[in-house]
Amino acid sequence: MRRHDAVFAAGLAVLLCLLAAAIIGGSDAGDHRAVSVPLTTVAAGAAGVDADGALRHPGGRLQQSAARLRFELPPLRPEDQSWTVWIPRAPVSTLWLQGRGWRSPQSGFFSAGDGEEGALPGGYLVPVPRDWQGSVELDLYIEGAIATVLQPRVLRRDAAMRVERRAAAIAAAVYAALFTLSLLSLALYAAARDRTFLSLSTCTILALLMLAGINGHLYGMPGLRLLAGWQAQGLWTLSFLFLASWIKLVQHYVGGHESGTATARSMNIAVLVLVAAAGLSLLDLRLFDPVLQPLVALGWAAVGLGNLALLVGAGRRRLAMAVPLGIVVLATLLLALLQHLADFGVVPALAATRYGFQCALVVLMIMFAVGLVGRISEYRDQRDYDRLARADTERRMQREAARTDLVNSLQAKLRQLAPGDIEWTAFRLLFDHLLPLLPVESMVAVAQGFYGRELLVTHPHARKDELWLELDHRLLTLRRQAANGIALQQPVTAPGKVAIEAMIPLQVRAPGWGAVLLRRRGADGFTSDEMALATEFARLAQMQIEQAIAAVNLRRSAELDALTGSLNRRSIDQWLARSFIEAERDGQPLSVLFVDLDRFKSVNDRFGHACGDHCLRAAAVALRGALGEGDLFGRYGGEEFIAILPGRGGAAARQVGEALRAAVERLAVEWEGQALRLTVSVGVATRRDRERTPAATIDRADKALYAAKRSGRNCVHVAPAVFS
Repeated sequence: MRRHDAVFAAGLAVLLCLLAAAIIGGSDAGDHRAVSVPLTTVAAGAAGVDADGALRHPGGRLQQSAARLRFELPPLRPEDQSWTVWIPRAPVSTLWLQGRGWRSPQSGFFSAGDGEEGALPGGYLVPVPRDWQGSVELDLYIEGAIATVLQPRVLRRDAAMRVERRAAAIAAAVYAALFTLSLLSLALYAAARDRTFLSLSTCTILALLMLAGINGHLYGMPGLRLLAGWQAQGLWTLSFLFLASWIKLVQHYVGGHESGTATARSMNIAVLVLVAAAGLSLLDLRLFDPVLQPLVALGWAAVGLGNLALLVGAGRRRLAMAVPLGIVVLATLLLALLQHLADFGVVPALAATRYGFQCALVVLMIMFAVGLVGRISEYRDQRDYDRLARADTERRMQREAARTDLVNSLQAKLRQLAPGDIEWTAFRLLFDHLLPLLPVESMVAVAQGFYGRELLVTHPHARKDELWLELDHRLLTLRRQAANGIALQQPVTAPGKVAIEAMIPLQVRAPGWGAVLLRRRGADGFTSDEMALATEFARLAQMQIEQAIAAVNLRRSAELDALTGSLNRRSIDQWLARSFIEAERDGQPLSVLFVDLDRFKSVNDRFGHACGDHCLRAAAVALRGALGEGDLFGRYGGEEFIAILPGRGGAAARQVGEALRAAVERLAVEWEGQALRLTVSVGVATRRDRERTPAATIDRADKALYAAKRSGRNCVHVAPAVFS
């Protein structure tokens, strides 16, 4: 048995023990301290008398029954209380005693509170004259339409009042419990918006009215005395309405209120029949008086057994509280039927039966309330589950949006960067997108041999030096951890603080390595979800880095000459057009140099094209090394190269041409053990003010190159010096 089941079983046992104590205490009308005298009852007319002296009134129609009471009264001392005839309260219209020339005032069930019994009477209290002694005979007269059993007793007044107080206490407890439970049900309905709580409140209110009517207390309440006009018919109406509400309560409780099912249709029909019976009772048709009371008893039996069957089925479905409710329903049904049988004189009329039925009905309503409160906890658990599921969905959507945003940002920015800036920018974007989702104290991306470079990116950037000092002595350990390729977290200590550090390894080809380090202050570690998120973002960043570098390399391969690694003809033409536009806009000089290898055809003829390609590569390296930063260099075709010098012209351009010539002349080239001597001829042309496109300048540089060839090669010629 689970722990909460054991707690509930213990609480139920305590509740039943209290119920039993209340029944035993309330039923002890013959308190051992009470002073009573023997009484003999003799029936007259249609009435009957049981073996224990109880008077049976047949009911069915409004009629009168009579019985003679015989008892001996001992003499009273001055301090003794007077004698009274006390009769347990029964639903009769009129009751009185007479004899010895004396007649008591009339008492009535439907006029509670008018006699000496108090506001919540438990019986009819009829004082006899104090001076009576010896043998006494009194005639008891009753009128009423309800079959009932009366058991008169002769008690001293103090004993009778004790019995009255005890009965009043039980009735008050029953009413208070039902009233409080009704208010609680309304409050729960307002909070949970579950119609079952409304059904419970309605059923509890009707149970309160019905029990107050059965006890005769309903008619003593201010504002409800008007109900006394219906008398017996009012009692049957309240009973039918309570049974109808009980059906609806159980129907809602077990989930049988869905329309369309056979069970729902049957229960709805039963409710309609009971409501119709209640309306029929209020019509006060004397024709139906003999059958209404048996019909109420039959209704109790049918409704109780039907609800019991529903609860048994619910218990098989493991509905909360269904089995305990079934047990209490069975007990309530048995006590109710015993009370009805006692009214017809079939079984002895016991106070324990009467009070036991009422207390059992209270326990039944309480059990329904407990079960429904348990249902609220289920609703709360379901609501919490839905809330967590919704929060999880929102968190996933937020992370997916951040993931998409990160990918879009990386794709948009990395494609525009040079290779040296791609890695740094990618991890800076990674930190910017990860920080709102994963609050940390610091983030560090550290790598060696990462696409041929070393990498250190920190957040916050202002702590870069401090973070590097902390990492410097741990690089070997971090390298080993990153080599395992498994994300992990570990505590780290720093002066005055304790933190948890998560290490996300990067996929770097050995012997290089890399990792992203996330540090959070305190002893609370990173969840598996957070680790997976950081790993996913690091993977995306690295994937975009690879794609960006690949795109740069592809773009370069399209711009460069495959043999020499210099700009190709197409790229040179684009740069020339752009450079001329910028030179005209800024008013700066611009020079173009044509460089051609001397006697290159003889190299190919003597040593082959492989040697020629080797010479071209060596010459390109030497020429590129002789140019300054900002100068452009490319292969224009065959053995011919071109250099673009933004911001230089005239003598400066000629000096660059001489530097190019000298660089090739000094070049030592070997091919299959044989030294080769290479020289170049250079033609220089500077853009004139009227030249807005490269064509004229290139034409002049080309003519200057041919002039250098004709002048003996291995020299530099400037176009204006040759062509005026």
